[in-house]
Amino acid sequence: MVSVDRDIKKRWMVFALVNLLLVLLIFGALIAGFVAYVATSQREVLRDGVRDYAEAIASLGVDGVRGAMTGSSALVMDSPEYRFALYTVSGGSVMIETTDDFLERNAPILGGRAGVNTTESVGGHSFETYTAAVMTSDAGAETRYYVKVFAPCDNLNEAMDEVSVYCIPFVIAFIVVAVVFSFVWGYIAIKPIMTDYVKQKDFINDMSHEIRTPLAVIKGNLENVLASPEATVGEQAEMLYQSLEEVDYMTDISSGLLNIVRGRSAGKSKETKMSDVVSETVDMFADMATMANKALIANIEYCDIAVDREKIKQLASVLIENAVKYTREGDRITVRLKNSKDGCVFTVSDTGIGVPKAELESIFDRFYRAENVKSVPGTGLGLSIAKAIVEGMGGTIKASSNIPSGLEITCVFKRA
Repeated sequence: MVSVDRDIKKRWMVFALVNLLLVLLIFGALIAGFVAYVATSQREVLRDGVRDYAEAIASLGVDGVRGAMTGSSALVMDSPEYRFALYTVSGGSVMIETTDDFLERNAPILGGRAGVNTTESVGGHSFETYTAAVMTSDAGAETRYYVKVFAPCDNLNEAMDEVSVYCIPFVIAFIVVAVVFSFVWGYIAIKPIMTDYVKQKDFINDMSHEIRTPLAVIKGNLENVLASPEATVGEQAEMLYQSLEEVDYMTDISSGLLNIVRGRSAGKSKETKMSDVVSETVDMFADMATMANKALIANIEYCDIAVDREKIKQLASVLIENAVKYTREGDRITVRLKNSKDGCVFTVSDTGIGVPKAELESIFDRFYRAENVKSVPGTGLGLSIAKAIVEGMGGTIKASSNIPSGLEITCVFKRA
């Protein structure tokens, strides 16, 4: 995982929170809408039933309603769940007629307007009610009759309350899942940006740190040259050469850091066999090793993995050049490429000065140089470049002591 500094973490959090908000709004609205739809549809079914029942009874007329109460006339619709009462409105008084013990005992008021569904509480229970005017043949009569139907809805209310209670753990679980999803999604989405940001930041930090000393040397030398304007170039040659060396050093550092960044970038693999590139690179360093009175031994097996030619050439060059640099006259450098079942194993070992065991884990860090090689010129970027190339190709790299002396670097590449 890419290391996340405070600035990147802040952007990641903002991105994740925006994702979370969108998820909660979209899916929360869908779930809330579904629950509301179910609750409303159940209530509407009950209301439609009460209305139809009330209008069916009202169509029987006053005598028919009274007959339905006593059982002397059949109901148009029969539902044991519904209760009804006949209300007589005459002058300023309202009378209720019913054979239902519950309604007779609690005597609910007529209330409301005819043709409208209402929810009322009667005797401590909740009812869905509907009032319908009863047809009468007495035109202009001052007495009016209404049928009011009562449908118990305690069970519906309890069910809705239970749904609300049961929704709480579901909502909590949904929020937890949404939070996890948002942060994971946010990390996946922002990871490429984070990677590029960290690369750029590391490059700038490393460059600003490493070029400070060379710049100070160059500045001091130039100030000394300017302090003696009458001096000839020959007289100032030492300071000028020293400045040029520092410029070369900065050039090597900048190139090395850029190579690390490029090594981590996913490049398109070229159809070049790994064994061909390694053999070509070994041949390139053969004369250098011979001139330094060092033995360069190669044992290259055919390896058919298709690789990026330039990256493998750079990798082999870094490892072989390091081996040549940190060995003495008469030492041996061995380059091996072994074909395995899963891929290829590329190894460069030497019998040189080696690296203390305690420092083997650190030699791939940028600018790190072991204590025993400080006297040898170098930037400490070579193995960092090698690591970036290998890991950028999905491989692994490790360092170990070469018995009886020296260092061994092993790179493992797997077939796709």
